[in-house]
Amino acid sequence: RERERAKMDGVTPKFVLPETFDGVKMEITGQLGMIWELVKAPVIVPLLQLAVYICLLMSLMLLCERVYMGIVIVLVKLFWKKPHKRYKFEPIQDDEELGSSNFPVVLVQIPMFNEREVYKLSIGAASGLSWPSDRLVIQVLDDSTDPTVKQMVEMECQRWASKGINIRYQIRENRVGYKAGALKEGLKRSYVKHCEYVVIFDADFQPEPDFLRRSIPFLVHNPNIALVQARWRFVNSDECLLTRMQEMSLDYHFTVEQEVGSSTHAFFGFNGTAGIWRIAAINEAGGWKDRTTVEDMDLAVRASLRGWKFLYLGDLQVKSELPSTFRAFRFQQHRWSCGPANLFRKMVMEIIRNKKVRFWKKVYVIYSFFFVRKVIAHWVTFCFYCVVLPLTILVPEVKVPIWGSVYIPSIITVLNSVGTPRSIHLLFYWILFENVMSLHRTKATLIGNTKGLKKFPRIFKLPDRLNTLELGFAAFLFVCGCYDYAHGKNNYFIYLFLQTMSFFISGLGWIGTYVPSVTMQTTCRANLAMNEQGTIQRSGEDWISFLPDPLLCQILSDLPTKNAVTTNFSQESCLHSLNLAFKRQDDEDPSLLASWIETAVLRKIQHLEVDCRMSFMSETTPLSLYLCETLVSLRLYLVALPSFESLSLPNLKVMHMEENLYADDEILEKLVSSCPVLESLTVVRNVDETVKVLRVRSKTLNSLKLVLDSSKSWYNDDSNDWEVLIDAPRLNYLSLEDDQSVSFVISNVASSAKVEIDVSFNVNDIWDMDESMERFSAVGKMLNGLSSARDMTISGTTLKIISHYMSFEPVPCFPNMIRLQTKLYMTDMLPNFLESFPNLQSLVLKLKGVRYSDTMWFSFVPKCLQTSLEYVEMTRPNCGAGIEMIRKLVKYLLENSVVLKKFTLRLECEGKEQESNVVKELMRFRRCSSSCVINVVRLEDDVCIFQHP
Repeated sequence: RERERAKMDGVTPKFVLPETFDGVKMEITGQLGMIWELVKAPVIVPLLQLAVYICLLMSLMLLCERVYMGIVIVLVKLFWKKPHKRYKFEPIQDDEELGSSNFPVVLVQIPMFNEREVYKLSIGAASGLSWPSDRLVIQVLDDSTDPTVKQMVEMECQRWASKGINIRYQIRENRVGYKAGALKEGLKRSYVKHCEYVVIFDADFQPEPDFLRRSIPFLVHNPNIALVQARWRFVNSDECLLTRMQEMSLDYHFTVEQEVGSSTHAFFGFNGTAGIWRIAAINEAGGWKDRTTVEDMDLAVRASLRGWKFLYLGDLQVKSELPSTFRAFRFQQHRWSCGPANLFRKMVMEIIRNKKVRFWKKVYVIYSFFFVRKVIAHWVTFCFYCVVLPLTILVPEVKVPIWGSVYIPSIITVLNSVGTPRSIHLLFYWILFENVMSLHRTKATLIGNTKGLKKFPRIFKLPDRLNTLELGFAAFLFVCGCYDYAHGKNNYFIYLFLQTMSFFISGLGWIGTYVPSVTMQTTCRANLAMNEQGTIQRSGEDWISFLPDPLLCQILSDLPTKNAVTTNFSQESCLHSLNLAFKRQDDEDPSLLASWIETAVLRKIQHLEVDCRMSFMSETTPLSLYLCETLVSLRLYLVALPSFESLSLPNLKVMHMEENLYADDEILEKLVSSCPVLESLTVVRNVDETVKVLRVRSKTLNSLKLVLDSSKSWYNDDSNDWEVLIDAPRLNYLSLEDDQSVSFVISNVASSAKVEIDVSFNVNDIWDMDESMERFSAVGKMLNGLSSARDMTISGTTLKIISHYMSFEPVPCFPNMIRLQTKLYMTDMLPNFLESFPNLQSLVLKLKGVRYSDTMWFSFVPKCLQTSLEYVEMTRPNCGAGIEMIRKLVKYLLENSVVLKKFTLRLECEGKEQESNVVKELMRFRRCSSSCVINVVRLEDDVCIFQHP
């Protein structure tokens, strides 16, 4: 009918359809508007008004907290006594008659993780502390995963040890517990048992020489003080606007928050570094725990609940660095916000029930320290100023009083500025930046306060610099600002547009310094030689300028701009460390590899790494490299080594050779023998190499790791002619990971050596092992060569082979062995196997796929169970299958270990009922040792669920 009417009126249908669609569009818009009007009054307005009231209440709480701390800090500065007068303090003096015996023994712990840039500065600063050398122990706890960094840190420790410094380099088999785990493991070492105090410095902290003399006396003369915390001083605060913003926030924390807590309640949160702990207080508080990301605050709260007092020294400052990249800062803030919230959730009831501290101290810890500062401060900043306030523009029925939106935040901002008066002109930028960061801090506190909240994976992977959360809120605030500009009356759009810009800039990553991904075909980094004070020499001729132009440009591009422009390098400061990484590019110039290495050798390089992943693997390294007299550490990965008649590396101590190509079978042997002071050697091979007989002969070698994994290659050589021959009388650490070689001849291993063995003698099926005398002879030769070791870790594969060997030949005696760790598949072979370790003190067993056996071996008891075994740890990933054999094994060990001190059982049970049954069964077993402590640990979270007695 419409079409007929349209024809009669002379109008074609194509002019009618758009009008129809416009009508539909108007109808949908009208319906949405009607729904909005129906929902707004009864639902949206009350909810938003409630949110405004809650935010105003939180603002008042934060304001009261800031005013309270402002009043207290003024009183402290005007009327409070200085720490030297409030507490007993007497400097420890040198005594010619007593010598250094009046100085307490102090442990300095430096936890590290891939700290390539700053490890020298921190180790050097700790070694320069003004304290008697025989009363100071420096412990470098290196959890680095980069083998090159580990070697460099170890060499730096050895350099200071050669100067008479008591410094120890410690590594772990895994990174369980991260920093807390490293610190906890460090305190277990036997050489620190006589230490009374422990000082902790992160890798980027540099204390002044008099640090200990100004802090330790407070602990010596005040036995109720557990912690003395120093203030951080930031050496790179002027690097960029991001570091200036961080300085403003942290200066308020140290100037006001820490000072107020110390002066009023003798409590504050330990900052994790630049602090001195009384070791007895750490032990009484339960030691380091890794249940949150703020292990430092966790320890501080637990120690405070046991009555210990803390002291903050604002005039004792330690140099440190701030993160200058936005990504690093976001990660740090997430950890610092999520951890306290998580800790608060876990400890609030423990704090309430505690009877050792005063009521008002509990109020301070729960309300002020945790609730207001760690939760409310983040929530009100984000929810009020970034969500609720913009939403009230879209809902004009909801009113926000001007005192809540303007006056209170202005007062709080002014109070926060007292920490850094020199940056008061940056307050405007600081407000906008803090609002941006409150987004991440609020998210982190929600994660910390919520059990089981998981991070959702990204569907689309964006460039590293793009931050979707910031960009999303920038769009939201921009829409609100435009609406306020068009329809609002409060002129909030000025603030909203400025805040939009800050979110947008942060979303694009245009804040802080930025290290771009190197787009050049060759990546090169150079760490330049520095003197012991950490300053670059600036006199004499510029040697670096003689490097090839591409290399020099890349070096300068990796340095901060101000350093690249102002730094000169002298003859004395030769090229110290160089890392060359070549990518796989067909158009790469092959001559670069040789020319750059020759230039580095000419400039007396000390540490060199070459990573050559190019298509022209035929290009070999120059012969001059193997005649370098200054080279101390060398790492070659996927490079070709030439054939040479003579070579000399007189100062090389660390060598790492990984998947290289060798011109002939004897190159590796010649290379090792040409290093008269070589201490650490790592060789990673694949089956494509020509070196099938690897000979390692060295009179100075201390650490050796050999890896041969045929699974990494498409071709598997099963010719059974691969051999390993080792002759190193000073070898203290040996690691063998080899599934290809059939013979291991080891001579002269040191009596205190630690050995890790994972070899299969090129056997494809362990259970159908060829029982030839030749194969068993190879197993016997290897075991005989390792019989002087002190600590041994054996893989499950290797132990299977040894169990077959035991069917025909006895295992040789290991008289020096005190610790054994292995994965056990057959329990019936354990007693006979342990008979070969008569002085064993510690046994670690991981039980997996235990095979049932009816063999009656329970009547036989090896010597170590009767005389020396003190510690047993068993791990069972699943206590379902094979539980009967586990029960028999536990019963056997408990009933026959005469001097057992501790038995730990780690289980993965299906529920509380199964855990309870395991505990009940353990209690029924008779213990031969009355002093034995039994621990049952839940494997999934490493929590002790039972301990007796």
